[in-house]
Amino acid sequence: MNNGALQLPLDLLDHLPVSVVIVTHDKLVFANPAACRLFQADRPEDILGHSINEFIHPLDQQRVLARVRRAEETPLTNPPTEYRIYTCKRNLVVLGMTSTTYVYQGEISLLAAFMDMTERTAMEARLRESDEQFQRMMNTMQDVFYRTDTEGITQYVCPAVKQVLGFSAVEIIGRPAAEFYPNSADRAALKETILREGFVRDFPGQMRRKDGKIIDISISSTVILDEEGKYAGVEGIWRDITERRELERELERRATTDELTGIANRRTILGQLEHTHQRYLRHHQPLTVFILDLDFFKFINDRYGHLAGDQLLKQIVDAVQLQLRNIDLFGRIGGEEFILIMDDTPPAEADEIGLRILHQVRSQRFNIGAGEPIQMTVSIGATCAKPGDLNLTSLLERADKALYLAKESGRDQLCWDG
Repeated sequence: MNNGALQLPLDLLDHLPVSVVIVTHDKLVFANPAACRLFQADRPEDILGHSINEFIHPLDQQRVLARVRRAEETPLTNPPTEYRIYTCKRNLVVLGMTSTTYVYQGEISLLAAFMDMTERTAMEARLRESDEQFQRMMNTMQDVFYRTDTEGITQYVCPAVKQVLGFSAVEIIGRPAAEFYPNSADRAALKETILREGFVRDFPGQMRRKDGKIIDISISSTVILDEEGKYAGVEGIWRDITERRELERELERRATTDELTGIANRRTILGQLEHTHQRYLRHHQPLTVFILDLDFFKFINDRYGHLAGDQLLKQIVDAVQLQLRNIDLFGRIGGEEFILIMDDTPPAEADEIGLRILHQVRSQRFNIGAGEPIQMTVSIGATCAKPGDLNLTSLLERADKALYLAKESGRDQLCWDG
């Protein structure tokens, strides 16, 4: 196997005065004595078999990996350039390096020769200052800075990830970023947007903590390009916005939910009715609407007080919901009056549901803290949407008239309009 790649005896490489390493599939598989000394390795095993990412400075990883990939794809000699590495003793060293494609044990690899350039005073000062600033920024960030490669493998993540996800940086680096997304569709949508736009700003998502808890995050990231302008990965920042999202959800819940009963409030249920009615006008599927009203509720408030009345309202709602389907929409429009919307439901089927509700409420005893449990009934006015109902007014007026008829006819019953 040649493929035009360089082949040299290893014993020759051992005697070279310059440092030489061989990299296969991102791992160091050979290092001559000069390279071991430069890496401050006490023994070859301290570096052999290790990923080059363990030694390359995070800001230089993409450039080095790009060269490894090019060498694996086609025989070539990379031009000299400079990189920063950490030695086995975690000292920062600046290398001047050139590399070429090399066949090692039958596999296409990268042979790199380099020299220690650290002592160049001006360069050293600038690079050390840059690294110190980078490390200081990473160590003090509350948000999480990350970098992934072309395959979505995490190449770097700052220490703040420990406080946010419970994982240390060491536990995350080298693992696919997708592992931490509870919903793979979120990760796919993020990747698709980044590849299409080149960046994302405040992209919503979720991640799973080490303890299993799901948190909400906001991601701002950009594409990384290699020296040839090809896609090399993604880097950016994400932050934990769980508290903010919980607050937003709570505010949304309060804005759409009846505070006493927990079902849809007046504005929400009427909005749902408007939406359902518009769908009826387009598709003409059956639409049935009930208005429910508690019988003699004023008597309960006058005799037992408003707190007892509130308890009764909540229990009545629970009783009604026992007879509803998942597709039914139920909301309170005020006082003891409620609306039930049954989409795609013909009158006969809706009538059965209504009769079950009447029976459920009639047969149940309600404990409102007034001694013996009490018995209650409801009255129901029912109507179906008609082609001439161009707005909700006529629909609700018919249901309201039917409710009045139910009350006048003795209560505890369901009456249809007309």
